[in-house]
Amino acid sequence: MPPEIVYVDPEIIFRVNQSNQPVFLYKCQLQGIPCGLHVEGTTCAVSAHLRRHGITGPGSTSTICTWGGCSKTLKKGSMTRHLLTHLGVKVRCSACGVVMCRHDLFRAHIKSSEPCHSAIANTVHGPEGYEYVLVPPGLAEV
Repeated sequence: MPPEIVYVDPEIIFRVNQSNQPVFLYKCQLQGIPCGLHVEGTTCAVSAHLRRHGITGPGSTSTICTWGGCSKTLKKGSMTRHLLTHLGVKVRCSACGVVMCRHDLFRAHIKSSEPCHSAIANTVHGPEGYEYVLVPPGLAEV
């Protein structure tokens, strides 16, 4: 069976080629002009992907989320965090195991919980994400 081919933002290819690690990807579900790309479930990658869709500008201006039929109105500055909730990406405290839906909540948790002061955030991938090993195009022929 040939490997599945998925298309990703070029930034993801560069970063993954540097780390040689598998990556969890989610199919872009922004409505309008379909891009056909898969996005990594990280704040940085989702933010970069939104810029590709032209969702940029002052963080206080309003926009409408069109991910998978969502129609919530929110500030552009909140869109990345909002999309991560659509993806189901969460963080787990390495010290106590509690799972939070956002990194800012994790940071507040480690500040307020003494046993967790030196904890790290472990990513909990969303249900629609798939782990991929990215292969440079020249090596992809079977």
